Amino acid sequence: MSVLDNRMHQILDRMGQHVQSRLGERRVFKVETVLANPTTIGRVWAGGVAETRAAALEVLRSLHPPRRSEAEPADIVIYGVPNWSPYATFAKMNPILTLISSALGYMGGYIEALGKPGCSVIIATPCPEQWDMEHHPAYKEVWERVLPQSRDPYEISERFTDEFASRADYIDRYRNGYAYHPVHAIMATHPLKRLRRAARVYVAGALDPAVPRHVGFIPTASVEEALAQAEAIHGRDCTVACIRQQAGW
Repeated sequence: MSVLDNRMHQILDRMGQHVQSRLGERRVFKVETVLANPTTIGRVWAGGVAETRAAALEVLRSLHPPRRSEAEPADIVIYGVPNWSPYATFAKMNPILTLISSALGYMGGYIEALGKPGCSVIIATPCPEQWDMEHHPAYKEVWERVLPQSRDPYEISERFTDEFASRADYIDRYRNGYAYHPVHAIMATHPLKRLRRAARVYVAGALDPAVPRHVGFIPTASVEEALAQAEAIHGRDCTVACIRQQAGW
């Protein structure tokens, strides 16, 4: 995902512009932050909607140079997936957040930027099967009932969004408890669209091989084993892109 040119930021900009147009420019006081790590705020700005956002994006731009390079796209893309998500702060991760939302969503930009069409992706994560039923009650049902029926994110949205949006039990937990809205679990499957570019995904180090297999991914004991399997497909002269994550500042 580009720091300065992506649809999410454009939507957030339009939201801010809409609020200001209705309330007036002097009626909104905004606080914008950038994280130093998953639990610590690194920078804080306060003031107008556009000014604070521009300041935050400028810092992010300086820390995260463009990932697209002039080199030829790689046959194999390798990266680790952290045991954290913005959707699991003060909560536990689950297989959808780890394997789909984080690995193919937030970090899936590496696939588009560095991988060839038909590339192999190797992600490293233990990905235990665990479910936080207080914060993510709908996710377990999406995992157990929805994903076995379809791994096409567009079909999933078409078939299941209205059903989950109207589920009284999930809506009650959203309104009166601490749960995410049930549609969020459907939206979290959307990064499966990356599989239109990546032909296969290896999960190195999964504690239970059945977890990655549940979504059609290939479990391996190690990154080295996954790399050997991918090389058998792409050839010994294949190109490999290994991403080193930035921990913060």
